[in-house]
Parts: sequence; structure tokens; C-alpha cells
Amino acid sequence: MLKRIMLFSFVILVSFSLLYAQDEVTTEPEGGGGGPFSMGGGFGTVTLGGYTYTQIKLKPELAFGKFGIGLDVDLLIDSNGDIRESDWDQFDDYVNKIYYIRYGQRGDAFFGRIGGFPSYTLGHGLVMRDYTNMLRYPDYRQIGVQLGGKLPFMGMTAEVFTSNVVENDILAGRLTIQPLSGSGIPLLQGFTLGGTVAHDANQIKGLVDTDDDNYPDYFDDYPYDDEWHNEVDKNINEYIEYYKEINDPYQMIDTTGFHEWFYVTSPSIEAKRNPSFSDLPEDDITVFALDYTLPIITQKLFTLGHYAEAAKIDGHGMGFIFPGFYSKFLIFDLNLEFRMFEEDFAPSFFDQLYDEQRAIVVIDTTTGLKTAIPKEDILVLRTKSQGWYGSLTSNLFNFLTLTAAYEDMYGEDNDHYRSIWGKAGLNTSAIPKLSKAEIGYYQTGFDKLEEFKTPGAMIDGKLSYALGGSAHLVGVYQERYIDLNGDGKIKGKDETIKTVSMGVEFQF
Repeated sequence: MLKRIMLFSFVILVSFSLLYAQDEVTTEPEGGGGGPFSMGGGFGTVTLGGYTYTQIKLKPELAFGKFGIGLDVDLLIDSNGDIRESDWDQFDDYVNKIYYIRYGQRGDAFFGRIGGFPSYTLGHGLVMRDYTNMLRYPDYRQIGVQLGGKLPFMGMTAEVFTSNVVENDILAGRLTIQPLSGSGIPLLQGFTLGGTVAHDANQIKGLVDTDDDNYPDYFDDYPYDDEWHNEVDKNINEYIEYYKEINDPYQMIDTTGFHEWFYVTSPSIEAKRNPSFSDLPEDDITVFALDYTLPIITQKLFTLGHYAEAAKIDGHGMGFIFPGFYSKFLIFDLNLEFRMFEEDFAPSFFDQLYDEQRAIVVIDTTTGLKTAIPKEDILVLRTKSQGWYGSLTSNLFNFLTLTAAYEDMYGEDNDHYRSIWGKAGLNTSAIPKLSKAEIGYYQTGFDKLEEFKTPGAMIDGKLSYALGGSAHLVGVYQERYIDLNGDGKIKGKDETIKTVSMGVEFQF
């Protein structure tokens, strides 16, 4: 009871402290509450680890000047009316209640953000494009950090990023300079050189460990119980009894004899033991790039510019963008670029699905043996290729926002490596009661678009219906896929990961 009172006190204290500060702030927060302070939230049900909880969510947000803060506090209540203690028993749990803390934005003398990053891109995207540390959110929360600003020399800017400030496995940074900014030459004074680097200290750490016992779920017979991680240890007494029955059912057998039999003469049993992260091999990866950008026309109704980028995956191949063009005309934003990739290279290595694809587990259907494979090992499948990439974003009649991108790479044997990205969202102001409606689909690495479900695909969507006042009925859906047995097909419910939530949100 004391712990429950403390938890509710924490939520109430944070909420009222933000509310108290609203007289001092003047700008709208990120959440868009229409004022310096907003309180969002909701209630509904959610299924985690095979258990269904009643979910109460509070999302207070505060902004003043360039500073803003948002919290995301979940209270998960089980069928007995108890709050799930695993969400509140460590210091990290309280840190993870921070959705974001921000100051300024790119282009300011100083800017920074702590918390969730729905989409993060560096440079022209050959290294990191649309990366998110929220792919498994809210089941798994990461506190990322972005810091950057301008340096007092030749228009230089610098930026650093980590996806998780606790572990610091995925690190990235970018530096730009305008060497001709003081030349006074109209076309060249905006010429910008840039460098980007991203590093993953251990791709294998991408495997999910739900109970945080250092045993990935795929190698954990009890993924939701941090006390046990394999059946051998939990059932060791049964093996001892089995050993006694085999050798001498009428007398006690000493422990030394059992261990000799168990570990040496019974390798098939020992093989049932699961490896921890410490037992799995570490595999780091670094990707870096150099680029330039040259604005050509900069007008209110029309902009046009040129860019190029060269990227290298350490220990693997290179990729190039040349030429690349960007333009904005009326309601259209357009990018078009010609790409050239060596073998053993993949563009946007750190992409939207990276946290899911950092490492995968392949199961041998004959032996049942599980093997962890880092994303880096898949690069061997990439052949030398070249082709075009284009993206288009448009707001049609202030009613429908469309974003589409397509990549078509072809190799020496005329084999194709294609990718598509698409998202559509309605401007719901013209539709009574409907406050949000959007859906997106992504698929990378296909030759022909024959399968909707592939390891490189994801679909997500959100629908919100106004119930009256500040309340909204909200449904959120996400679906992504894992090829567990390595057959190249997505079959069965175990290879499809669905996240579905339905509840009521409020905003004031």
C-alpha cells in the first residue's frame, strides 16, 4: 500500500508542479495543447508479456521560451488491482518516464533533446535516415540524447547523438563547415561540407531482454521471469533424481558423480543451457560519410539545390550519391538522387527498423539450434548496384498529406534491390469528430513486390475519434516481422509482431 501511495504521489506531484509553472511560460509545447502547459493522457487496456493490464497514462507537457519538457507516465494495473512493480523498482524506471526534454532546434546557436526520437536523420541519409529509438515503445523505452549548435568559425555546426544514454551502444555525430561563407560569392557562400559518423558498439545487444536478466528472450526459457532463464537450472533436482534411478536407486549418489555425468557424458542436456549476452560474441559496426550541399536557387515559392555524399561501412563496401537534387515548389517537396553502391554495402544502415534488425536469431529447423546474427553479416548478400532514389511529400488541397519514397537499384546481372516507403494522413479538420487518421507502410530489400510481409517491412497506423470535450477514442496499430527459421518467409504468429492498443486519450 505504501508503494502504491508513493507512485500516485509521484504522478500528482509532477503534474501539479508543471501546472504551477504555467504562468511563467509563453510558447506552445511540443504536444500542441494550445498554450504553455498541456496535460494529455488516457486509459485503456494493454497486453504485455502475456498479461493484460488496465493502463492509465498521463502525459503532461510544459514549454517556455525555447525550453520544453514532456513526461509519459504509465500506470499498469493487473487483475488484482496492483500496479506492476517492475515499472517502478529501479532508478532507470523513473528516468524512462521522461518522454522528452528539449531546448531549441537545429539551426539555433545551441540545441538539445533528451528522450524519445520518432525519426532522426544525419546528413543526406546514407549513414542514418529516419532512425528511431522508439520502435518498441512503450514496451521498451530508451532515453536518447541529442546535443548540437553553431561554432564560431566559418559557419561550423556540430551535433552528437546517443540512442540510449544508459547504455550508449549506438552513437552518432555530424560536423559541417561553410568554407566560403565569407567570400561574398552569391552561389558559393552557402556551399557546405559535412561529415557524419555512426557507431554501434554491439549489434547483438539489439536482441530483446524483457526481464532484464542478461539473457535475450530468444535464449531465455522464462523471458518474463528474471529469476530463471533455462529449464535445466530450474529442474536440476529432477535431473538428479533421474541420475539416481539410472545408476543406483537404493543409495545416495554423491554430487561429484552427478556433475561428471551431467556436464561430460550428457552434452545433449548441457546444450539446453541458454547463452547470456556475455556468452554471445560482440560485434561492433561503424559507418561514416562525407558530403557537400550547394544551394542554387532560394526563393519563397521555389528552392533548388544540389548535393552529393560518399559513405563507407568499416570493413565493408562504399556507397555514393551523385548527383543529388532537392527542391520545394508550391505544395511539393522533392528529392531525386542517383546512387552507386559497391558490393557489401547497404544505404541507411541505421534506418527506421534498425533496432529490430541490429541482430536476429535464426533457428535450424533440423537441430533446433539458435544462432544470433548481427545485421552486419547480412551485408554479404548485397551486390554491386546502381540506380535512382526519389521522395515526394505533398499536402493536397490541405486535406491529405502524402509522403512516398522509392528506391530502385539494379546490379550487373540485372537483379534489382528495391525499397518503398509511404505514409498518408488526413487533415481531419474537415471531417466531424475525426481528430487523426494516418497509416504508413515500409518495405526494403525486395526484387519484386510479391510479399506484403517480409523481414524488411512494417505497417503502422493511428485513428482518433473525438468523444466530446477533450476526450478522444484512439486506436494504434503496428505490425513488423521476424524470419525466425531463416526460410525467407513470414509464417505463423511467432514471426509477426503486432502491437495493438485501444483507449481513451484526453488533452487540455
